[in-house]
Amino acid sequence: MATTKAEHIVFCDLINAMLHENLLGFREKGIVSSAWLNASGSGPYPLDEGERCYYVPLDGQRTVMFRVFPRRFLQAYKISRLPVVLLTEREGSLTAQELHPADFMRVVADSVSEAERAAALTNVHDFLDELSDAVRHTELSLAAMREHAIKRNEYDSPLLQMERFSALRDRPFHPTSRAKRGWNDDDYQRYSPEFGQSFGLDWIAVRRDHIQAGTGQEAAAFILNESERETLRLAAARAGIDDENYLLLPVHPWQMEHVLPSLYQTEMARKICVPVIRGLGAFRATSSVRALAAPGNEQYHVKVPIGIYSLGALRVLPPRYLHNGQKGQALLRQLIEKDALLHKRLRVCDESNWWGYSEPDGDPFADKPGHLACLIREYPRDLLEDEQVDLIPMSALAVLDRSGENPVFAQWAAKRFGVQTRKTEVLALFREIAQVFIETTLTCFRYGIMPEVHGQNVLVIIRNERACGLLLRDHDTIRVHLPWLEREGLADPAYVVKPGTPNSLINETPAHLLSYFQTLGVQVNLYAIADALSASYAIEEALFWQEIKSVIGMCLSHIDVPSAVRDVLQQQLMESETWPTRLLLTPLLKRTGTGGGSMPAGVGTTINPLKCVGAEDESIQLR
Repeated sequence: MATTKAEHIVFCDLINAMLHENLLGFREKGIVSSAWLNASGSGPYPLDEGERCYYVPLDGQRTVMFRVFPRRFLQAYKISRLPVVLLTEREGSLTAQELHPADFMRVVADSVSEAERAAALTNVHDFLDELSDAVRHTELSLAAMREHAIKRNEYDSPLLQMERFSALRDRPFHPTSRAKRGWNDDDYQRYSPEFGQSFGLDWIAVRRDHIQAGTGQEAAAFILNESERETLRLAAARAGIDDENYLLLPVHPWQMEHVLPSLYQTEMARKICVPVIRGLGAFRATSSVRALAAPGNEQYHVKVPIGIYSLGALRVLPPRYLHNGQKGQALLRQLIEKDALLHKRLRVCDESNWWGYSEPDGDPFADKPGHLACLIREYPRDLLEDEQVDLIPMSALAVLDRSGENPVFAQWAAKRFGVQTRKTEVLALFREIAQVFIETTLTCFRYGIMPEVHGQNVLVIIRNERACGLLLRDHDTIRVHLPWLEREGLADPAYVVKPGTPNSLINETPAHLLSYFQTLGVQVNLYAIADALSASYAIEEALFWQEIKSVIGMCLSHIDVPSAVRDVLQQQLMESETWPTRLLLTPLLKRTGTGGGSMPAGVGTTINPLKCVGAEDESIQLR
């Protein structure tokens, strides 16, 4: 059975996630063998050197089989290639059926007991639809990738071009990351960043007594040019809108067409919300889909809610998230002024200008307010205007194009080392990235603060082709450990958190706070880059882990931290036999309700990858 490239990508991520998380006992039930089931040799599915057959018994008659390679880091085995085969044994005969991703999940779900299905697969039917969307949307993204090298919009800044490229992989290792639930093919091709399409924003007037806000001017002053602002002013006047009583907010066109007319029907009838104009300006999506940029206005991006699901979360902007982002940003700025290394190395986007719908007597934790809001993200002007500076989202370094190359990394390496980049130089550049990232992040941790450190939110500042700092954006999940904040004279940021929900912003223990560095920072961000570079340059994965371990060891030796902080870092990073790991499928399959704007999350356990780095890795010869 032929499978498409899109199915291959989604299916391999799905199988690897199930093995990593031991979902439904997939890892503990697995039988690894070099022989075909109940026979010798590999049967109709031959094995390459080092490959093994991986069998997962489902019931008395059925077994799932796929081929794997043994791995040393994070998980013992990963799928090496498709197909995934359902083997059925009846009356002494064995039949083999090659599966598609959704077929595979149905077979696995049907094989478990009702109790197990109720406990672990509450959301399985929705997940099956999400898998189908993931395959289809991956197909569309791959079509965009085929055109990416030649179809570059002349108005796109270098940063926006990298945003488009990083969207081609989205969240690394997540099987359904490309699924945008709620969009059809036309919507996906129009509004997803990888296609580079421009579209205007719609504008709605909201009565000021129904608005929460941050600071600063109104949104139009940041993102519309003079002519567009005049057009908006005239449209507002025609609609009977006055500045004293109403605030003008931009709305994503899909949101205006599909969500607001029904969700805000009562408010529109009562003229609390008044649509003013459609299709104003020309904006393109960045890698986060919700953050949009206008040509010639690189300094200000606008972030707006879209009522679709991505990564299992509703892409809305609740006012409490915007409030928490402003508080988190203020905390980071205090930290930068307090620490000499961070003052030199760490920058933050300004996200203090925001506005969100708020019913005076409504539920502030409901989904509804998050559907009508906006945030202005301001990039530091001095970095944008400095011709010696490039800004590279770390997520853009974790993507391979159709030729198996990362053009962002390759271009940087060519400027730094020359056209023919050697493997030793690839590792040297990776170490440079890792050192800036790890040293900066662990210095924040020293104060009881952990930024959101996955690749989409962190940009590497490159000056004269050398990594010299980090630029952070999206500050609504700046996590803290309050006793360490108090020790350093930093105030509780006073986050607003929905009662009765897991609170990941305030961490009871330093180890829990550090877990976000281990999971999002190392296993998702740095490892995704290492994974891409390992494939592109044929460099053994162990060498990248060697660099990560070496940099962490160097930081433990040189960063000036209290002994209590050093003890936590040494124990949790270097000495512990296990590390926490981010679960992808388990919480998604258990989700009930909308889940709001929070991605379903869970934490499991994996082997400590730094303990897997041995002395022999230092002597591996690069060829």
